Amino acid sequence: MRTAKLLLKIPGNWFGELSVRCNASIKVLQCIPSNRTTGRSLLRIDVLEEPTDQNIEDVINAISPDCHVNLATLGPGKHIASVTNNACLICNLLNEAGCFLDSAVSQPDGRVAWTVIAPRSNNIGQLIDMLREMGCEVEMLNLRDQEEDGPLTYHQEKVLRTAYDMGYYDIPRSATLADLSKKLGIARSTIDVVLRRAERRLVSKHIGR
Repeated sequence: MRTAKLLLKIPGNWFGELSVRCNASIKVLQCIPSNRTTGRSLLRIDVLEEPTDQNIEDVINAISPDCHVNLATLGPGKHIASVTNNACLICNLLNEAGCFLDSAVSQPDGRVAWTVIAPRSNNIGQLIDMLREMGCEVEMLNLRDQEEDGPLTYHQEKVLRTAYDMGYYDIPRSATLADLSKKLGIARSTIDVVLRRAERRLVSKHIGR
């Protein structure tokens, strides 16, 4: 399996306009095609500047009238949205190219960062060609074996899981680096580095970097 990180500018994509207009961060949690022209998405939308004259559903519908939005508010500026787009070709292109969208996160400049997984490099190449034929601007940031791009190595997962189970992440902590060192037989300084690297990889994957 291969993993690619792509940066896209998609013409007419409401993600980009909403992110710029409302200073919003949009992350795709799930995306599935319903048929050739319809797609359904589950999104997390965090808005720094809530519109004063319209709610988020109205803003999305104004930008893209083909979208049908069901929005749930989690807190100030934090939303979960189920969106059905009757003129969505993107998720169908992914399906035709044999690719899976692992994550999609809006960028401040209106572009969208994708992480795509595919069986082979030529699947990703086919997807990029199809996107460009649609008029999208596509930049490939990197391409690597999916195993190399996994969230954690075996060693990182083992140390992180031990730390969690022993209460290192409890508030207040019920375990220290010294406790972990004694349990794992690894120097405290090494455990500290392993945990910080694991935490960075998990945060990076979560925010789509």
